[in-house]
Amino acid sequence: MGLITALSVAGCGSAGDDAGSRTKDASADGGGQPASDPVGADEWPLTIDNCGIEVTLHEPPQRVVTLNKPATEILLALGLRDRVAAVAGAPDDTVAAEVADDFAAVDVLVEKDYPSFEALVDTEPDFVYAAYPSAFRDDGVGSRETFADLGVPTYLSEGRCENRDEHEPISVEDIWSEITEIGRIFGVGDEADRLVADQREQLDQTLASLDGLPARTVYWWDMRTDTPFVGACCGAPGMIIDALGFQNIFDDLPGHWADANWEQVVERDPDMIVIADFGDGDAAEKLEFITSDPTLSQLRAVRNDALVTLPFAMTTPGIQTVDAIETLAQAAAEAGEEGE
Repeated sequence: MGLITALSVAGCGSAGDDAGSRTKDASADGGGQPASDPVGADEWPLTIDNCGIEVTLHEPPQRVVTLNKPATEILLALGLRDRVAAVAGAPDDTVAAEVADDFAAVDVLVEKDYPSFEALVDTEPDFVYAAYPSAFRDDGVGSRETFADLGVPTYLSEGRCENRDEHEPISVEDIWSEITEIGRIFGVGDEADRLVADQREQLDQTLASLDGLPARTVYWWDMRTDTPFVGACCGAPGMIIDALGFQNIFDDLPGHWADANWEQVVERDPDMIVIADFGDGDAAEKLEFITSDPTLSQLRAVRNDALVTLPFAMTTPGIQTVDAIETLAQAAAEAGEEGE
């Protein structure tokens, strides 16, 4: 089949479970649905429960700071560039194509990691939006309570709530629910509905392309060659694999990500291997390792060239999730009947 990358569909349409800590350095995280109900002028203040924290807004935010790229991409996909005061994380070639121009135009507080609390507050935000729980930890920008004391509402992606059961899988529906809620918060419910409908259509078309193909077993290799860090049951890897009706070979491990060992990989001998690409030659190094190792090179997926690389941006929940699902589906289709 040959090596499949995400580039062909990119323009379409953490400790452990925290993607915010999953950097290369860490190896040394619609259709048929009722329309959303935009908040009318008589419905403010708006109070929502977000990850067990009561958040009250008195009007739609006008100066937002986003702390992770998936959050930034959602706002930009909803047409809210003029309300983004600043972002953490510089744009690169893994930004979703449909928002790349807007992303390039926003102010960047820091290119990597998180800004200091003081630098963030200096932007005078009226809303802080994060996709990863690491943003609101001590080594992030500061606790949500600290921002609440300043009168600044915060929001964390629901699929990444720290009080979430580690055995509870996230789903694409969770992403769409977040988009709908963000649309409600910002008073752009119609735009949120359109975005969700477009993503539903893309996913439906992807699933239809798999008709008649056998299910696959999949190993999701996140990082590290000594003790592989793998996609577990209940995070983005599990979500993407489950959406296709495939089986994650490590769906017995709780949480989003987990440590495993190569003996387990050999024993479970997957039909396909997904390789997360953190850039700077990361994917090439992994490919060299797995194809040159005397034992790992004999894995079914390696012998059949059923190897799929996904950029880091596609390996965390967000608007690029449907693209990741499509990429994996394309790889399965190219593999033909080899999984039988």
